[in-house]
Amino acid sequence: MEQKNSGFMGNLIVFLIALLASLAFSYALFGITGARVVLGILFISSPFYLILSRVRLDEGEKLVFSVLMGLTLFPSLAYALGLVMSFRIGILVVFAALVMAGFAVKVLHKKVKK
Repeated sequence: MEQKNSGFMGNLIVFLIALLASLAFSYALFGITGARVVLGILFISSPFYLILSRVRLDEGEKLVFSVLMGLTLFPSLAYALGLVMSFRIGILVVFAALVMAGFAVKVLHKKVKK
């Protein structure tokens, strides 16, 4: 059990170092706008990572698929909803719905496992 926890902490440390490096690089090239883009990609892909956490994939695959889904599905859904209402409200509604879907998948997976 301790081996699994140390592997998780190692992955977390590597992820944080990569995130800080990409933030510093994008800030150096594009200023605050570049750093905001990197943080936006991270926040947009996080609900998809929650949804994919219950699928049997490696961590790297989950990360890549969640970023790709975040860059393709999230804007598409927000745009479609933005045609009906304000785009800013549409973005917030889609993000909240995806986060709730991620937690619902997590809860339903635990109930099915019991």
